[in-house]
Amino acid sequence: MKKIGLLLFLLLWMAGSAHVYSSEKQITALGDSIPYGYQLTPGNKQASPQAFPYLIGEKSGMAVHNLSVPGLTSGELLQELKTNKAVRKTVADSDYVLLYIGGNDLLNFLKQNDPGHGVDLEKAAPVIRNLIYNVYSTILEIDALTDGEIFIYNLYNPYPAASDQLNAPLAYINKQYQSLVQLVRHFASVTLLDAYEVFDGHPEYIIERDVHPNKKGQEKLAELGWNQLKKKL
Repeated sequence: MKKIGLLLFLLLWMAGSAHVYSSEKQITALGDSIPYGYQLTPGNKQASPQAFPYLIGEKSGMAVHNLSVPGLTSGELLQELKTNKAVRKTVADSDYVLLYIGGNDLLNFLKQNDPGHGVDLEKAAPVIRNLIYNVYSTILEIDALTDGEIFIYNLYNPYPAASDQLNAPLAYINKQYQSLVQLVRHFASVTLLDAYEVFDGHPEYIIERDVHPNKKGQEKLAELGWNQLKKKL
């Protein structure tokens, strides 16, 4: 997942990352190239209107601020959320926050460890541990900034052809996501959305020879979010 760079957070936000469908309620999307809609718009210079946060905005009639950055890791997102005043202000004004993060943590590990020969969970353990800690800390930061609802997506398999090799680490990561959400729901308004289940068995949702959702995949992610969000309305 190609990285644009953390310094572009504010530039992306100022350059039209907000699509306004209504001024009454606001949705903010945080994450990497998945909610950004990478590869769906020529040049990838701004978040794609076909990305699932905007599709949810269309269905709900809410304003959407897409602050996602391709290539972002969970640690980098947490740092931006702690230090970037523009990001913090946008989140603070949000009624709903969509969070998809963690794919680059896993992909960066896989680049150094051939998934075709399986993934050693012992080697992956520090990466997974840091990912879960960062996601937990990110939820706490969001919850401290806004009383809005938080919707967190777990991770789908970016390499369907290597499903056997990735099943173990993905199952472990997503189990930790589930346990984490069950914990924080005692003091924060957070809902887990199962992207893994939606994409499982559907390689046609991913751009060919790529790891990103195609238009159909983005529609499925939007459907998953909208089905939960409309229960809150």
